[in-house]
Amino acid sequence: YITDLSINSYNPSWSPNKEYFAFISEKNNSKDLWISDNQGINLRILNNNLGDVEDYHWSPNSKEIAIEFEYKNNTSNIYLYNLESENLLPITRSDKKASLGSWSPDNKWIVYTIENSIYVSNPKGVNEIYITEGQKPFWSPNGEYILFSRINNEINSLYIFEDVDKILKNVGNQKDEMEMKKNNVKKIHTNESINIIEAEWAFGGNKILYVSDSSGNSEIYIHEIRNKKNSRLTNNEVDEKNISWSERNKSIIFTSNAHGRADIYKMKGDGSNQEIILNSNENFKQLDW
Repeated sequence: YITDLSINSYNPSWSPNKEYFAFISEKNNSKDLWISDNQGINLRILNNNLGDVEDYHWSPNSKEIAIEFEYKNNTSNIYLYNLESENLLPITRSDKKASLGSWSPDNKWIVYTIENSIYVSNPKGVNEIYITEGQKPFWSPNGEYILFSRINNEINSLYIFEDVDKILKNVGNQKDEMEMKKNNVKKIHTNESINIIEAEWAFGGNKILYVSDSSGNSEIYIHEIRNKKNSRLTNNEVDEKNISWSERNKSIIFTSNAHGRADIYKMKGDGSNQEIILNSNENFKQLDW
């Protein structure tokens, strides 16, 4: 084991270059970020007085981490942590709740929400640009889209914001910018009320893997951006979740409670060859390749 089993540790994530991994550890009512080398030997804690670490995301170049800190008054802000200098730089300075989304693949922008509004900003906290209303934004690997959700009548629906790369190239041209923002929001399930549990992008940015419970239990589906096709990958009549897609979409790992607990399964990107790869008396969650 890398962590103390008496302490609650979760949300592990590799840096893109696989030289480091990070995780959140909770002790004495404090949530801290730990960073380790890829052997799990040299660990360091991010010492700060900013609040509890609620979420974090590695930069594409593996040199920085965007971190969401929550304060005692239930507000939160996002900071940039540099691994080399160990400095923390504020990205947001809101007195509201700022929630971290993700990085753009070119390392130039970070998307996040403040309350129910989606913004992008450069990592230094300048050029903040309002995008649209929504929650849980996530940039596509090809840089063209932002995936996000909106809740209406207790249904969590998926949307994409198209051509976000073109919006950022038109910063300063207010007329073109406003027109593009108005027309670029597309709902994935246009004629249905499909409740989404979780979602993530495929490697190339043209497919979305998601979990929905609209069939009665949580099953895994795939949406193709180009032809707007939705396909069901699992049909096991038990709950599947915690999806994670390998690079170049070769395999998907997920948890399934087919045996009464959340064991880890693997399947191909088209849903074929489903097999259990790790089982235990414990419930697995938050998987990463």
